Amino acid sequence: MNQTVHIPVMLEETMLGLEVRAGGIWVDGTLGGGSHTRALLERSAPDGIVYSFDVDPNALARAKETLKEFGDRFQAVEANFRNLDDRLAERGVMSVDGILLDLGVSSDEIVDSSKGLSFMTEGPLDMRLGPKANEDGLTAADIVNTWKPNEIEQLIREFGEEKFARHIVDVIVTARKSSRITRTTELASLIRQAVPKGYERGRIHPATRTFQALRIAVNDEFESLKEAIDGSHRILTPGGKLAVIAFHSLEDRIVKVAFKDKERWEPITKRPQEPTEAEVQKNSRSRSAKLRVARKVQ
Repeated sequence: MNQTVHIPVMLEETMLGLEVRAGGIWVDGTLGGGSHTRALLERSAPDGIVYSFDVDPNALARAKETLKEFGDRFQAVEANFRNLDDRLAERGVMSVDGILLDLGVSSDEIVDSSKGLSFMTEGPLDMRLGPKANEDGLTAADIVNTWKPNEIEQLIREFGEEKFARHIVDVIVTARKSSRITRTTELASLIRQAVPKGYERGRIHPATRTFQALRIAVNDEFESLKEAIDGSHRILTPGGKLAVIAFHSLEDRIVKVAFKDKERWEPITKRPQEPTEAEVQKNSRSRSAKLRVARKVQ
């Protein structure tokens, strides 16, 4: 339970961007492996408080064990970050000094086969990050087996930026006529059949973009992000900072557009920060990360 395989992305850049200092109240909207939360706790010592959100009960349980040395300074909250201001208000917290949103899926979640996030591991075609990831219980299996072909194609094309979306949907629709598609490796195999063989020579697995699109839809990630940015503005103290690490071009675009609202935000990073070559070599999953930081206008 206390083991984590997650490596935090741009940890130092994020802490510097937020200007974490002793004392205050800080929020990690995406607890995951807990590394960013630990850094917030260490740098806000001796009396800073950190509220960390996650929809995955396993992540919360792990963190309560690995971060128990910080006592009541660490507060775990099982909730989607889209509701962070409401959940904090319920706890009597009406303003905070800084908020971090790391939008990457943690390595711990990817290796958890029960979530069905990995096309490399056999598991149920679920993809919900936790029981409170969405309100309607939607799963990836529901999408591939019940949505209309044009709806699935649009989803994969827009959220996955997959140019072979039509081919993939044709194969899925044919397969689901025989039996319901329920397993991750089953869907990955169908996708491999659908794309040209040249795809194999690319840097990513043929199923990467489709699985990404399904995960985004199941967890309503883009709308959650928009609501989280709005909620962050409402609860940040004037001059407080919001740092967002995005891994998807559409996510980064949402953050960029939000931070252009000069009546609400003053961008600290004029252009998104990216990981150093040394970090990418150490952690290849950081390659697509972009960090933006903005200050709440008073």
